Amino acid sequence: MNPKIKITIQFIFSHLSAYLLVSIPYFQLVMKDYYEGDSAVFPLFLITANDGAAWSRAMTWLFPTLIFQAILIVSFLIVIWDWFRVQTFGKQMFVLVWMRTVLGGLAAISPAVGSLEGIVFLIPEVTLSIHLYVVFEIFLQSLVQAGIFLFFVNRFK
Repeated sequence: MNPKIKITIQFIFSHLSAYLLVSIPYFQLVMKDYYEGDSAVFPLFLITANDGAAWSRAMTWLFPTLIFQAILIVSFLIVIWDWFRVQTFGKQMFVLVWMRTVLGGLAAISPAVGSLEGIVFLIPEVTLSIHLYVVFEIFLQSLVQAGIFLFFVNRFK
């Protein structure tokens, strides 16, 4: 199999796995009150389960979007692959976690929850603590994804 295709498949698998392993429990344990209930903040600017038709449409597109997101991220990783594969495990973890947590989250060039611009431009109901919860979720997802991806990359060289 072409190494780039193999890396891409492994990355997509690790990306989807991290989403399932981190985001679903994190939602239930930490974020649910921000999406649902009387004091929910996210329905003010996001589609949530409160709007059944819109939520159904969003859920239809979630996994295709996550796959496309993984392809976009791994396309950069493939560009630096020759350098990346000779780095230590620690440096590889750092690069993967940094790419998702810092570039994909905190430093994202959009006013999103968990980004620096979001802290400046989102409605006041999205408090700093909510931003930090989201950044922490992104960080956890990044760690899990990096671990799964590097397990496959190093196991099936």
